[in-house]
Amino acid sequence: MKKVLVLVQSKYGASRQYARWLAERIASDLAETKNFDPQNFDRYAKIVLVGGVYAGTVAGVDFLKKHRARLNGKMIAVFAVGASPADADELNRMQHWLNERLPDATLFYGRGRYDEQQMNIMDRTLCRMLKKSLLKKDPATLKPWARAMLESEVRGACDWCDPNALEPLCSVLKNEMNE
Repeated sequence: MKKVLVLVQSKYGASRQYARWLAERIASDLAETKNFDPQNFDRYAKIVLVGGVYAGTVAGVDFLKKHRARLNGKMIAVFAVGASPADADELNRMQHWLNERLPDATLFYGRGRYDEQQMNIMDRTLCRMLKKSLLKKDPATLKPWARAMLESEVRGACDWCDPNALEPLCSVLKNEMNE
């Protein structure tokens, strides 16, 4: 059994878009965490979670952690989708966070979207408060995620989704399938 499950937890759609692109490239089943019966993990050898990054955590990881016993012996990959450009320090921190929850999972990353008009009132308010505080800082001292957030102040809605960001994950999955 070498079947792949692409599991997605998407709040505003970017993660869902990446999950669809991945499911088109790799023979797999596609499901949303909210509709997935964990008993069905037994049908798959490889699980790929695609989830948005929120405050340094990846949506859907807690779902996998909760059902970790069913994931033993399976290849687990997490494709995180965030608004900021890939930053080595942040990705290392996120991989460490992931390892604490799912020790054998591998992290991949793709840039998503930032559109305050699509956000719920709570997220929009928090982002606007954060932007206000960032505008008071020296731009040269800002981390990549902060610069990306301020970029939306100038450009408005930003969409950085790129199907090519899936290439490293696709390569790993194809190599695993050929073994």
